[in-house]
Amino acid sequence: MGITLTRPVVIKAIVTESFKRLYIQDLEDAIKRVDTLVQQIDTQIRRTELERQLSPQSRAVRQQLELERARQEAAKAELQMRLREAEALELNSEFPQGTVESLVEVGIGDNLFNKIGRTEIIIKDGIILEIREEA
Repeated sequence: MGITLTRPVVIKAIVTESFKRLYIQDLEDAIKRVDTLVQQIDTQIRRTELERQLSPQSRAVRQQLELERARQEAAKAELQMRLREAEALELNSEFPQGTVESLVEVGIGDNLFNKIGRTEIIIKDGIILEIREEA
């Protein structure tokens, strides 16, 4: 008798010119979206400043806006760091893109650590080149 478990599978991409270009473009687009959001938040903050009567409610709204602005600025800094890393990627190196889950059958007598050990899928421009399983 056996059961099915899930295990993490790391997806790694071989860095090509096209991968690097698309990854950099995605990061630049994300930075632009964050910049737009920060501008919208700044506009809302200015509106709260224009209100002559600072009620406790408008102060709370302003605090929330400033907190969200700080959160977005932190996200932008993270994206900019990732952009610098992306620009420095060497061609033909392996870049971890993320993790998915796969199913694995285990049964009595199996070595659990071998069954759920590190598994990687290596891709190049979306094509699977290799599946690596630690045994």
